[in-house]
Amino acid sequence: MGPLRIAVVGCGTAGPVAAIHLARAGHDVTVLESADDPGPVGAGIWLQELGQQVLDGLGLLEPLRALSRPVARVGAVTVRGRQVMDFGYADLPGAVPAIGVHRGVLFSLLWDTLGGTTAQVATGVDVTGVRPAPGGVMIETRGCAVGPFDLVIGADGSRSVVRDSLRVTVRDKAYAYGALWALLDDPDSLAGDALYQCLDGTSRYLGVLPTGEAQASIFWSIKGRDMAAVRSSGLDVWRREARPFLRGRYEPLLDQVDELLEAHYRDVVVRTPYRVSGNAGAVLLGDAAHAMSPQLGAGTSLALADAASLCHALGEASDLATALARHAADRRAHVRWYSWWTRLMMPVFQSDLAPIAVPRDLLASPIGCIPWVREQMVRQLSGGQTGLVERWVLPGDE
Repeated sequence: MGPLRIAVVGCGTAGPVAAIHLARAGHDVTVLESADDPGPVGAGIWLQELGQQVLDGLGLLEPLRALSRPVARVGAVTVRGRQVMDFGYADLPGAVPAIGVHRGVLFSLLWDTLGGTTAQVATGVDVTGVRPAPGGVMIETRGCAVGPFDLVIGADGSRSVVRDSLRVTVRDKAYAYGALWALLDDPDSLAGDALYQCLDGTSRYLGVLPTGEAQASIFWSIKGRDMAAVRSSGLDVWRREARPFLRGRYEPLLDQVDELLEAHYRDVVVRTPYRVSGNAGAVLLGDAAHAMSPQLGAGTSLALADAASLCHALGEASDLATALARHAADRRAHVRWYSWWTRLMMPVFQSDLAPIAVPRDLLASPIGCIPWVREQMVRQLSGGQTGLVERWVLPGDE
């Protein structure tokens, strides 16, 4: 294919990665972002090996590492002190530890890199939908129609308007539980190099994630409908409830929290991530195609893998329809595997199914001592599995 007219809707993670790749490949790329002044916002993220590989292909992994913290271990205890999980990436020879980083840091790196390409970026654009038109695909906005484009990439998140326009949604359901989170200073590195979680049944837990240089993130599991009430009651009330979950070295982190922000999760499944009409089409990436809970920390890595897969397919196929079909086939098993696992994990850690906590707390630790089980835990967290043994391979690395 020759150069395409490509519009990328959304400038979160998958969007700018796709735009950078495609602009460097010589395509005419336009990025449309709804925010007037996009900036480094968001919670801490847990970037697995797969996501790191994609960023390495852009030349951004080492700059990101310099602003991140390694997460080498995962631990979980009950609020009464029973160990539930304790394993590390070293349990699987050759495994690469995760990176704990503020989402805003990753955004800033991508934003600056995007600015160094030929891509045109338009901010403050409120996209309301897409539609086929003579000569390509038009993007509808509050003010006017933009286009036509040969390809529209919907990277506009779990509430994607591009997805709604394509009418490919099979499931779009909000999870009852989400999290209140805070990014805080950690000059003494109390968070260390481990993801720490303290559990109370299936309805309450508190997590601490190392997040960049002298920073940590706190996550408090809570129903979405209760978030406003907890925030309005004040931080002192919340700290009294949360303090039993952060005994020992972590306890001083509570006093660093000065604001609690909301994170809501959705479960999204699409019949197909793309549509083609004539010689033009549209495709969904990241949460727009497969939003899921953060239980395995796979969301960012899956979004980055989507972008890498699409760009590779566009570079190899002779026409757009073939490229999008190859991309969809390439991503199917990988996305299905992690979607299935996150749906399985959600009720175990965030639900009203309290009886599940009893066998979880009693059996997880002894089962987790089995070497094969520990290796499997690391394999799944690394973000590249399509099964217990099978792995998804980054295009070009076959």
